[in-house]
Amino acid sequence: MDVRYDGFLPSAGASISPEFRLERPHLLVWARGTYLHFESGRHSLQANTAGSLLSGAWRGLRAEFAGHAGISQYQDFASFSHLLATPRLHLLGARTGAWMGGTAGTNWLGGASRPVAGAEVGAWARRFGVTWLISATNTHVGDTTYTDFQGASHARRGRFTFDGSLGIRAWSRGGGHGVYGEVSGGVAINPWLSVILSGGRYPTDPTRGSVSGRYLGLALRMSALPRRQGLSLPLRPSHVTHHSSPDPSDPAAPSVELRSCSCDGVAFVVHAPGAARVEVAGDFSNWEPIALRRAEAGAWTTVLGLSRGTYRFNIRIDGGDYFVPLGVSRLADEFGGDVGLLRVP
Repeated sequence: MDVRYDGFLPSAGASISPEFRLERPHLLVWARGTYLHFESGRHSLQANTAGSLLSGAWRGLRAEFAGHAGISQYQDFASFSHLLATPRLHLLGARTGAWMGGTAGTNWLGGASRPVAGAEVGAWARRFGVTWLISATNTHVGDTTYTDFQGASHARRGRFTFDGSLGIRAWSRGGGHGVYGEVSGGVAINPWLSVILSGGRYPTDPTRGSVSGRYLGLALRMSALPRRQGLSLPLRPSHVTHHSSPDPSDPAAPSVELRSCSCDGVAFVVHAPGAARVEVAGDFSNWEPIALRRAEAGAWTTVLGLSRGTYRFNIRIDGGDYFVPLGVSRLADEFGGDVGLLRVP
């Protein structure tokens, strides 16, 4: 990694960042520690943890309560720490959404504390196989205040992922000004190992005690997926679980299974008696819908060119909401919705 903090000499360094994630349909718990060793022989330590709890959906609305805590220290300097709470309200659609929220908390430098307060609004959409996001955030940290306007995108195609962001800091008093942005590209070597190339410029963060800087990094990302996650073969019939509130009048829901076939991939089968149209969308299709064809009575199928691994997906019946069948392992996505996990053995 090559790091150039604004106002400091450039430096090369190496870091290790173990991370833990616990994901459930309405709960996310995340923790990360980072050790960064500079070529000068100095080092820094960081530890961060966050949690997010989502309510059930009501008329397309979901409430979220998130919290974040962290501490950092560079060599023998005083440590910097923060404790934040962030409630949000999400308006969710199948392929679009918006949110608004606020932040309240405190940070400490040594023994001195400063209050933190903020407000944010944003919107997202999935178009052309890419997730797009725009947001505006106003932050107050003690007597420092600033507003950030930012756009971001995320795309995945097969083994390749891309993330990019571009922002501008305006109306700032003590928080710096200017344009910043970051890009990251990754390729999955196998389901447990990815190579990530990233770089860009990030702004000063008075909330968490970091100064602005530029960087270029090459990293290996290793992960372990619990074997219990994903879709086992076969699945028993289940009931529909929608992104929106469940309706007692929902029909008996489709069940989903994978079948081996003499093809380049697997046969994805949805049992949906009475359906007139069935579609599947997932990270393997850049979240563009794939129409299934009618097979035997009550069954719909398509061939997915998937290799061994774990994928995210949802299905849709007769043009309704995308949903995850009950009985399929699920997790909350980055926009407050639910996605199912499809495991190809």
